[in-house]
Amino acid sequence: MSCYSFNGFIPVVDPSSYIHDTASIIGDVIIGKDCYVGPGAVIRGDWGRIIIEDGCKMQEK
Repeated sequence: MSCYSFNGFIPVVDPSSYIHDTASIIGDVIIGKDCYVGPGAVIRGDWGRIIIEDGCKMQEK
């Protein structure tokens, strides 16, 4: 997993969530419990907060 800070915001990922090695999480992002972020997914909280609630599944299509 690649996590990047942006403008002082650092992504927060619950340890129970799975983030694939090729996924990128950037900036003001909060990922809840038991989430799945699949290969190639990019979640960019660079100009606003993104909250992924518990149990959500995110995939690149």
